[in-house]
Amino acid sequence: MPKLHNNLAIAGLTVLKSVLNEQKRASRILSQTIVCHPKWGARDRKLLYTLVYDVLRWKRYYAFLLQDSNNNNTVDALLACWCKLNEYTSEILNEVKLITPPNPDSAPPAITASFPDWLFTLGAAELGSIWKKEYRALNEQAAVSLRVNRLKSSPKKVQSQLVQQFQIKSEWDPAYPDALLLSQGRKWDTNPLFKKGIFEIQDIHSQQIAPFTKVQPNDQVIDLCAGAGGKTLHLAALMRNQGLIKAFDIEANKLKELNKRAKRAGAKIIQVKCITSENDILGLKNWANVVLIDAPCSGLGTLKRNPEIKWRLTHEQLSKLVSIQKNLLQQAAGWVKPNGVITYATCSILPSENRLQVQSFLNTHPEFKLESDVTYYAHQSAFDGFYMARLRKKVEM
Repeated sequence: MPKLHNNLAIAGLTVLKSVLNEQKRASRILSQTIVCHPKWGARDRKLLYTLVYDVLRWKRYYAFLLQDSNNNNTVDALLACWCKLNEYTSEILNEVKLITPPNPDSAPPAITASFPDWLFTLGAAELGSIWKKEYRALNEQAAVSLRVNRLKSSPKKVQSQLVQQFQIKSEWDPAYPDALLLSQGRKWDTNPLFKKGIFEIQDIHSQQIAPFTKVQPNDQVIDLCAGAGGKTLHLAALMRNQGLIKAFDIEANKLKELNKRAKRAGAKIIQVKCITSENDILGLKNWANVVLIDAPCSGLGTLKRNPEIKWRLTHEQLSKLVSIQKNLLQQAAGWVKPNGVITYATCSILPSENRLQVQSFLNTHPEFKLESDVTYYAHQSAFDGFYMARLRKKVEM
C-alpha cells in the first residue's frame, strides 16, 4: 500500500482545518501551502490537491461511512477515511473503521451525493429532471483553461510557446476563440508568460461573458461587480484598449488586485473605483453602452473547483443574495443609454438567481427587452456552470 508521508498528511490536515473550520478558500490556502514547500515535486502537489478536494467534495458521505467511529466529522477522521478508501497508510492518522458502502439506490441520495439536505432538496425543486446529472457533475474535478490576452498575443502563438519553452501541451477550439485547454492544472505564478500578462487562468464558460456583452471599441462600459477583474480585463482586450471601463466593487483589496493585473496585461482603459457610498456612483445616468453585472451569487456552478461552498452556503444567505441581485439590476437600469445593454451574469445554476431574476426585472422595466440568455450547466461540459442574459434598452420614440 502506498504511504501518505507525514509532511503531506500534516499539510492536508492544516489546509482542511483552515477551509472547514476557519472558512478560508481552499484554492488560496493550497497555493500558499505549495509556495511554502518549493522542494515538492509535481506528484506531491497533485496528491495534496487530490486529497483536499476529495475530502471537501465527499465530506458528508465520508462522515456517513465513519458513523461507527468517534468524532466521525473531524478533519482527522475525514482524512483517515480518504486514506482507507484510497488504500494509503499513514503514521500520524488513527486507523478508522468504515461501514459497508451502501447501495446508491437504497441510501438517501443527499448522503451519497454528499450535499446538505436543504441544498439537495432545493436543487431538485429548481432543476427537476436534470438535477441528478447536475449534482453528479458538480462532484467531478473541473477542467483547466487559459485565456490568452489578445492585447499582447494570440492563442496559436501562446500554444506554440508553451510547447517549445515549457513542454506544456494545450488544445485550441474555435468555439472558444481566446481559450487554450489544458489536460491538468499547473503552477503558473512563476511562468514568464503569465508574469508578462500574456494569459490569465479563467474558466472557459466565464470567458464567454465578455463577448456576450457585444462590447465594441470606444464603448463606455460599467463593470459593476468587477472584483479582481477577470472579465474586466477581457472586456478591455475586446475593446482593443479603446474607450473607457469604469470598474466598481465594494472590496478595495480586490480592486487593488485588479489594478495589478491590468498593469500586467497592458489594459489602459480601466478606471477603478471602490464604492463606499452613493456618492461614488453619481453622474452615470444614461452614460453606458454596456453595463456588466457579474452578480454576487451562490456560486453553485463552481462546485467542481470550489466544493467548500456547499458546506458554507445557507438558505438565509441565498435569500440575501437574490435580494442583492434584484437591487443591482434596478440600479443599473438608469445607467444604460438607449440601445445600450445590461449583461447580467452569475456562476449559479439555479433559475431563482438566473432566468427568474431576469424575468422579474423585465416585468417592472418594460423599457428593456431580453435579447438573449444562455445557461451553461455543469453536466454539459468539464467546466463550470454559468448563466448570462443580455437585456437591451429600447430606443425612445
